[in-house]
Amino acid sequence: MTSANTTAAISSLETGRDLDQPQAYDLFREIIAGDVPPEALERVLVGLRDKGETPDEIAGAASAMRDAATPFPRPDYPFADTCGTGGDGAGSVNVSTAVAFVAAAAGVPVAKHGNRSVSSRCGSADVLEQLGANLAPAPEVSRSALDDVGVCFLFAPQYHPGARHAAPVRKKIGTRTIFNVLGPLVNPARPTIQVMGVYASDLVPVAARTLARMGCRSALTVYGDGLDEIALHGPTTAMRVAGDELDEMTLEPAALGVQPAPTSALAGGGPQENAAWMRTLLGGGGSSAHRDAVAINAAPILWLAGRAPSLLDAVDLAQQTLASGEPQRRLDGFVERSHG
Repeated sequence: MTSANTTAAISSLETGRDLDQPQAYDLFREIIAGDVPPEALERVLVGLRDKGETPDEIAGAASAMRDAATPFPRPDYPFADTCGTGGDGAGSVNVSTAVAFVAAAAGVPVAKHGNRSVSSRCGSADVLEQLGANLAPAPEVSRSALDDVGVCFLFAPQYHPGARHAAPVRKKIGTRTIFNVLGPLVNPARPTIQVMGVYASDLVPVAARTLARMGCRSALTVYGDGLDEIALHGPTTAMRVAGDELDEMTLEPAALGVQPAPTSALAGGGPQENAAWMRTLLGGGGSSAHRDAVAINAAPILWLAGRAPSLLDAVDLAQQTLASGEPQRRLDGFVERSHG
């Protein structure tokens, strides 16, 4: 039976009217509790998609999911997340996952929220599992790893079991829905610093405004000319969240001190190939394009965390950190600690 709240939301969406944040929150609390029948849920997701999701709607949905998540013992020190939306179809190596270990080695802890692959050959969970990690240790074990190693991985299905109620409907719809945007916004650790890649340029300001509405005070949303990360092959559209301020930015490879390179230089494979790539890279090896891609994507975290006075300086710090081999030691420590 569809509740009066859901019925009212469907009526609004199907007539092109936006939901406010509390309405979206209440609606998604019902969805993740499994209280919205499949037919009604399909109308909700399609209605949101066809109308276009607003920051208030996304923030309400994300807050509902985050509040219902399996609790994580949140640190009282600054820490970051590098989770992107995925869905760019590029099939590149796992840049944002590698970034977590570089940032940690440079002094910024990262609680990475992630999942298995949906649209690519290898998601963050797939490559970390291939590297030997236990994907779902107890929250206290992950918190200990974050404290001592500077990295933990928060496996989305472990922390958001209610999302399973939407899975069959999402599969039936077969196109992107609001759930594709929610992943980076529902980290149960509630990071204080966030770099969020998105799969379309029009989502850059939407994601930034959503993060601000959810209380994030330091973030950067990015779309790299076809990638949900900062690009080596062309300009990246970005928006910074700094307290109450939102600032548009365009990031060019040359201005970040790196050589442009085509997307083919970052082509990835399956979990085994990407795991081998990551171990080589984090140990100080790999191609210049691979090192540059990881450095320019680690740089915003280091900059937002105050580890470098500018993005250009932060790229240099990330390159030095990669060359040191310390990121590989962080990876080894993370894998060991994930087993308790």
